[in-house]
This record gives sequence, C-alpha cells and structure tokens, in this order.
Amino acid sequence: MAFNSILIFFFGVSFLFIDAFASGPPAVCSSGKRQSPVDINTYFAILNKTLEPLEREYHFHDTHNTTFVTDGKHLEISLGGSGGLKIYGKTYNLTQLQFHTPSEHRFNSVPYAAELQQIHEAADGSRAVVAILFKYGPPSPFIDMLKPQLQELAKKPCTQQRIDIPKFDLSFLRKWPRDYYRYLGSHTSPPCDENVIWNVLCEAKTISVEQVGELSAPLCEENKNNARPLQPLNGRKVEMYDEV
Repeated sequence: MAFNSILIFFFGVSFLFIDAFASGPPAVCSSGKRQSPVDINTYFAILNKTLEPLEREYHFHDTHNTTFVTDGKHLEISLGGSGGLKIYGKTYNLTQLQFHTPSEHRFNSVPYAAELQQIHEAADGSRAVVAILFKYGPPSPFIDMLKPQLQELAKKPCTQQRIDIPKFDLSFLRKWPRDYYRYLGSHTSPPCDENVIWNVLCEAKTISVEQVGELSAPLCEENKNNARPLQPLNGRKVEMYDEV
C-alpha cells in the first residue's frame, strides 16, 4: 500500500484523505511486531480443528450507500448497512472493500495479480478482514460488474473522486471458497493498528490482465503498485480452516 498518505475512514458517510508522512509514519508501522501483510507458507500453516466457518451475511445495496472512492493512491468502495461477519460470536460489520495491485499477501512467496480485502469493523473498533487473492486467468465477473465506474474514474486519474455504484449486490461473496488461513495482524496503511483478524481465503480467483489495468488506471503513476511490502511474522502462527 502507498505510504505517503493516511486514509481515515468515516464509514457509511465519507472518506477523508490527509498527508500522513510529512512528519514520518506512526511508530507502530515501523516498530510493531504484528504487522501485515505476510507471506503465508501453506506447508507450515497449522490445521486448527477448533476454527469455525466464516459466518458471512451480505446484502443488496442501492446507490445511496455504495460509493467508489479514490484519491489517486487508494481505490476503495465505501459501504453502509451491508451485513457482516461473525467470529467467535462477535459481530463485525462490513464497511468497505479495498483493492490492491499486486496482492499484498503471498502464498509460498508467490505474489498474485490482485487482492480484494473485505474490511469489517466491530463496535469496539477492532477489525476482521476477509482477503481474496486473484491470479491471472479468465476475467472476474465481480470486476466486470464494476467496469462502468472504473472507466469513469479512469477519466481523471490521480485525483480525488467519488462515484455512486447503483444496484450493488454483495450476497454472492459469502459463496466464495470457505477454507481460509487466519493470523493476527494489522492495518496495511497508517496508523497500522494491530487489532485485525486476517482471514485469507485459500483458493485464488482469476482476473484478466485488462481488469488489473482497470483497477490501477485511476491511480497516480507512482501508485500503480499499491501493495505494502511483506512484514515479518515475528513468531506468529498462521492457522488454517479446512471444511473437509
């Protein structure tokens, strides 16, 4: 993720972008011990039979509460009233979708073409993220659904923009692969708070070269790669949920 700005989220209302590194990044970004993203070594992931399936429930959205937002550095979809996720009985509400090209996480040191992060927030401010990696292949129906808005944003690259998304149905996301890797980590942009439960789906989806270009087109040239570098695990364990 680009590191010369902070994206402060006002969920369900608006996004406000401010310069974050005029005086340097928050200390936790450089000194924290549970930072994200990480390289997931699938051979050493620990199968945890006590983990539960991701209990997700997402809803249909209309144009009043679904907005594509970019500042030339980040590409996000702001959501409101979109359902959520339960982990250990705790409810995390889906607040936004983030796009990264290439992927922030890796499997066995291999970078993927893109990553979609579904950001959920609980009442106490803690977060849970469901991350989906994309590999090059056939076009993604999900990205195709967003093509009109991406093309509109690309008309004014490297600028702050907001575009409403009409009739945005997220219900299909809960049908995507259920097996996942879990670890404790952080936000991948300042302030890098270490209060995030990461759930990275085991199976990568496909995306076309053209679609990756569409995701990066609204960004400034220096931010086409908006993935944060890998962070050390520092002894953290990556667990795996296997539905079989």
